[in-house]
Amino acid sequence: MLRYEGLPSTTPIAEGNTIFDEEAISEFYDRDLITDVIGQLKAGKEAQVFVCRAHPKTGYDLLAAKLYRPREQRGFRSEAPYLEGRGSLRCGRARDSSVTRAIDRRSRAGKTLLSETWVRREYDVLHRLKREGVQVPAPVACTEHAVLMQYLGDEHAPAPRLLAQSLTAGEAAAFRAALLEDVERCLRAGLIHGDLSPYNVLVFQGAPWIIDLPQAVDAAVHPDGRSLLRRDVTNLTRHFARHGIPDDGADYADALWEQYERGRI
Repeated sequence: MLRYEGLPSTTPIAEGNTIFDEEAISEFYDRDLITDVIGQLKAGKEAQVFVCRAHPKTGYDLLAAKLYRPREQRGFRSEAPYLEGRGSLRCGRARDSSVTRAIDRRSRAGKTLLSETWVRREYDVLHRLKREGVQVPAPVACTEHAVLMQYLGDEHAPAPRLLAQSLTAGEAAAFRAALLEDVERCLRAGLIHGDLSPYNVLVFQGAPWIIDLPQAVDAAVHPDGRSLLRRDVTNLTRHFARHGIPDDGADYADALWEQYERGRI
């Protein structure tokens, strides 16, 4: 049985919580990756995040365990735009034609595969982007239902969202430049976040970090790659426009896509 300590500024975990999947967390415990679950960090429509005390061998003090909700508690309609052109997955089976058909039909087996694919996809994407130098949480491990990754924050509170930060003009310019460079690095890795905004950028150790990546798409094959890239970039530049920085996001994204298509990225 794991201990639940309760993290300040988070929602404590109660034993018997029907949403908390103790089995998924226990696997990380059994593999000597975590020693305790401290508390619940956040609960979204697709997943919950729990803060864990890391096993010393991981090299971290704290880790975040992102547990995806059971398929019957999740909605799949919003996932459709992101499912086209998915490649092979590091932490599980590649998508073959039978898997694709099951997912497309939304059969019981298909929904199970879709839920598992979402987990494996985030783990795979984090690996690819970390290798490219993108500021994302480092992935540690995954199961069929959860991803264990670097925790951004401390024992008192998680790192704040970019949306909630008051920045000086200089900080805003530096953060904007760093995020646009990371968008380019993502594209260099063949990926587009697909849902990037100030809501899923955290400010940690004086820099912006990109989170929430399971819906990331493969730029080379996704039919709406250009429009998704443009939306990501304009969501960022529109936010920084409030600091007096010109909102040239659409032009920037179009120029970036042109470089990508010409093989210059």
